[in-house]
Amino acid sequence: MKLSRPKVPVVLLVIIVVLFILGLLAGPFISSRTTPEQLADNVLLNAIPFLLIFVSILLAFIALIVAVGSMLNNNVPARIYKIIESLLIAGIVLGVVGMFQPWVFNAYKYGFMLLLFSLLIFMVWSHVAPRQEMVQQEKEIGVMVEGTPDTIQNSSGS
Repeated sequence: MKLSRPKVPVVLLVIIVVLFILGLLAGPFISSRTTPEQLADNVLLNAIPFLLIFVSILLAFIALIVAVGSMLNNNVPARIYKIIESLLIAGIVLGVVGMFQPWVFNAYKYGFMLLLFSLLIFMVWSHVAPRQEMVQQEKEIGVMVEGTPDTIQNSSGS
């Protein structure tokens, strides 16, 4: 399996860093420029640092998906792909069962963590295409190109 270089746009990485830094700096800046009464009355001022950091985290997750997808697309054998996908789905199911059982509190905590990580990894994994699909698509395209009506008429007419 030959991994290719991740293809994440540099502009996206720059935007992530800028938004994160702005989010970190916005909290102290806003609290130094406003009074506590203004902060209590204006919820949006309190939300600006959170929103900037939250958007930067979402963009970082998108960049991770792009990087993993560009590295692993058509490089993972279909059998291994299905095994990993099945394990992730089993982790989601076990996480839900652990969260909704009423007997053991530790199972709730671990069920939540299992569900969270299984869902996040499944989101990334769902953007990876197994190797076998590309071979099948090439075969279908090759058959369609070779078997077009124009080609058939030209070959039978000559």
